[in-house]
Amino acid sequence: MIYGHIDASSGSRVYPEPIERAIAYCREAEIRDWKEGRYELDGDRWIAQVFSRETGPKEEKLPEVHRRYIELQFMAEGKEYIGYYPDRGGSRIREDRLEEKDTLYYEEDPKALEIMLPMEAGCYAVFFPEDVHRPFCQMGEAQMVKRIVIKIDVDSV
Repeated sequence: MIYGHIDASSGSRVYPEPIERAIAYCREAEIRDWKEGRYELDGDRWIAQVFSRETGPKEEKLPEVHRRYIELQFMAEGKEYIGYYPDRGGSRIREDRLEEKDTLYYEEDPKALEIMLPMEAGCYAVFFPEDVHRPFCQMGEAQMVKRIVIKIDVDSV
């Protein structure tokens, strides 16, 4: 998992090129103006999805993982928490949607040592297939947020 802000110094470019490219893409102002939907940027190897959703209590959100794609989740507007913990195996699957949307939803795991990442406009988090995450958890009061998710095929990294 990688956590950062697009205004932070890019340092010595230590991330793989596709991740660096996705972070740079989020720095572009026009991406924040995109409407909700799915955008193929390089066929199914590099996809952007724009979501406008209302945050809610953590207990109402499901932990999830993806196996085919690495996800860069960029907060364009609003604020929320995203839960995170490493997938150590043994999590109980609540819903298997790998075939149609590359997502496994897990049951709540009180032993997971989940941390909550504060996400405000400009923040991003990169989740790999071994990273469980729980998006759209409210920070304070529930609110509408706009998030852009760039999905990077794991075979391209």
